[in-house]
Amino acid sequence: MRRATNLLHTPVDTKSIAHDASTGDIETISSTKSRPVGDVNDPETYKRSQDPNWKNTGLEDIYATWDKLIPVEDLPKYEEMTQFLVEKDPQTARELEKAFVLLRRRFKCLPKKSQMKFALGLLVEKGTAPKGMMLEKLLIKKAQKSQSGVLVVTVLTSPYPTVGGRKQRFSCQWNCYYCPNEPDQPRSYLHDEPSVLRANRNDFDPVLQFSDRCVTLAMNGHPVDKIELLVLGGTWASYPVEYQENFIRDLFYAANTFFTREKRERHSLDEEKLENETASVKIIGITLETRPDCITPDELRRFRRYGCTRVQLGIQHTDDAILKKINRGCTSADAVHALKLLRDCCYKTDIHLMPNLPGSDPEKDRIMFDYVLRSPDLQADQWKIYPCEITPWTVIKKWYDEGSYVPYAEEKLIDLLMDVKAEVHPWIRLNRVIRDIPSQYILGGMDEPNLRQVIGRRMIARGTPCKCIRCREVKTDDAAIAVAECVIREYEANEGTEYFISFETPDRSKICGFARLRLSQTAGGGVFPELEGAALIRELHVYGQLVAAVSKAKKNEATNDAETSHAQHTGFGTQLMMKAEEIARANGYKKVAVIAGVGVRNFYRRLGFEVEGDGELMIKHLEESQVSSKLQLLISHALNEKMSREQTIAISIASIAALGAVIAFALRRG
Repeated sequence: MRRATNLLHTPVDTKSIAHDASTGDIETISSTKSRPVGDVNDPETYKRSQDPNWKNTGLEDIYATWDKLIPVEDLPKYEEMTQFLVEKDPQTARELEKAFVLLRRRFKCLPKKSQMKFALGLLVEKGTAPKGMMLEKLLIKKAQKSQSGVLVVTVLTSPYPTVGGRKQRFSCQWNCYYCPNEPDQPRSYLHDEPSVLRANRNDFDPVLQFSDRCVTLAMNGHPVDKIELLVLGGTWASYPVEYQENFIRDLFYAANTFFTREKRERHSLDEEKLENETASVKIIGITLETRPDCITPDELRRFRRYGCTRVQLGIQHTDDAILKKINRGCTSADAVHALKLLRDCCYKTDIHLMPNLPGSDPEKDRIMFDYVLRSPDLQADQWKIYPCEITPWTVIKKWYDEGSYVPYAEEKLIDLLMDVKAEVHPWIRLNRVIRDIPSQYILGGMDEPNLRQVIGRRMIARGTPCKCIRCREVKTDDAAIAVAECVIREYEANEGTEYFISFETPDRSKICGFARLRLSQTAGGGVFPELEGAALIRELHVYGQLVAAVSKAKKNEATNDAETSHAQHTGFGTQLMMKAEEIARANGYKKVAVIAGVGVRNFYRRLGFEVEGDGELMIKHLEESQVSSKLQLLISHALNEKMSREQTIAISIASIAALGAVIAFALRRG
């Protein structure tokens, strides 16, 4: 059986190389396009990955690579080298680099970070190295992947879903003209995209894909315990329901058995979900990708059965004439309806926007972005901006070749995106500003994998940095965590009121965590009766490493977790939930609902929530308070040192007669 070494350590393609180089000082946009050599309709023409047609044949190939990270006979030497690093106790990347220089001189070899991280774990288990050292963080390869508080694992559905021996020959029943339809790939995805390449090597099997990715992350030192799943490939609604359920069931099974080499039989979806509540590898969220016109009550019920917490919608544009030209098959009205229904059903929302489509121009795209930013109809929690790129197996490639479609200039697009990023609201997370398509596939349009970095540097140079969530994530900045204060912002969205409650630094440059609270007269959307009359907590997220570093000066002072920044950081989630409940009470709500991933249900149970109804949402019934709820909110704001003076909630006291109650309540809290 062939080992999985190539699977886990394949050279990156030219797109990835350019992306890894994004930390360099690249200030200009390259005009050189990578042109395929050969038949432009042959998938083999575009493949750049090593041994692209190799298939992984089983889990043992994946786990064998993990086992062989350090040969058993060499473990004592690696433990000795790791103990050397423990004694040096580096606190910065620079100090670690110096320690590795000394290690190389002493031991006459230079081990990999992943090997040192593995050996450090063994020393911690033996009690010969302390837990929670900064060294543990510094040895993580590509640490940014877990600095958002969770690990995101992407899996793809099959291009030819098979149920009961019957194979379906399509993964999307629509034909959008910009969307590639490469043979043997799920619609809209290309073979050499990183996640698609991994899916191909695992034959689109959900268990193999999940295990492959998580083993790689574990080998690089990431804690594989809280996973957010991103399910891509084709259009979800085009897949048979039985295939959907089996695919999701297998993902929960893969998580539940990840650390078990002898795999048990698969159970039902409900049984696997129940086990995942207490599993070592918890699935804390699932994102599914679909179209606005596919959002129906029945679809949303199925989404909740699968444990879905976030929905990605391909809005693409707000101009119906452009949508018609690209044969999208849905309208901006469909998008407005879908977003309202999703929000009223407590889902998180992520939309895709495509500037530079056929029929558009810089002014039309600017109007689109202005509408999405300023209209309450199309407010979304997250954006992915995908400038249109001409690729093989699309209708627009024919238009491009014949000259009827000419994308507008890259510099105009960059100027537009800089203006848009400068206006993005602080409650939006801008996940992408360009799609991760390998350069060899791009025949026209924007071909700059470092676009986000290029735009970011230019924006900083002109004094207008982006204020989106992603650009402000706290990561490992303990100084920012220490001074974070609570900020509450209010805005209207889809016929409801949204509160974005966050912990941020006083200058608002860093965000440590946030909650999204929705107050809507149409909660439940006629889909989930249990949500009627409830305030909806649609998202709770705390950023940065979950275990904060303990400085050398404090190591001997800290006697328990409460004395470290760990407790301060992980306490943000509870404080955010309490603040959301206070706002709900102040507005007369008697119950609060939260959309919880299966793996985090026990956290919410500790806060008084329980699963109710067919939607499996978690509900908490609020108790009556002796003091006016609005007065409680006012007092809480006054007494809480973390509350910002800058508030956007208007709190009013009905009369001076209430002052006595305020004083009495404050004294009791005193």
